Amino acid sequence: MGNLITSHAPLGSLNRSSMLRSVFELQEITKGMKQLSCDVVFGSPAADCMGTGVCKISARTAMPKLKSKPNNCLSAPGMLYPIEGGDGVTLVIAREMMCIKLLRSQFKGGTLTLHEPCSLPNDIVAGLSLKINALKPGDYTVDEVDGFFRINFC
Repeated sequence: MGNLITSHAPLGSLNRSSMLRSVFELQEITKGMKQLSCDVVFGSPAADCMGTGVCKISARTAMPKLKSKPNNCLSAPGMLYPIEGGDGVTLVIAREMMCIKLLRSQFKGGTLTLHEPCSLPNDIVAGLSLKINALKPGDYTVDEVDGFFRINFC
């Protein structure tokens, strides 16, 4: 399965102290839970990652370099957690890791809409012991708590 990052919160936030706070808070909240660091590309798979939804998710195999701002406005680092005994997965992303354009286009009205399925790579399915291999189309509630977004795909 390689060297997947399975115990670190997303990095690369706006400043070092804020980044460290986010990492420690997320690690404390999720202590003892199976987790996997990932990169999420938003958009529609059929539209070359344009539009709304989740285009692809990939497991992180190395820690990202600290940056002063998010990498681009199509993707964000996050954490995945199995839910419902592996029948679903939760995605957690630090708000400060997303550009405002991405927030407005993807999380409109507190909902993320997937118009088509998003396949999950085998390393993520195996790493989290998931019983699913794709995120299903639908409208998913985006919960925001303490600067983190949480989306349950089940």
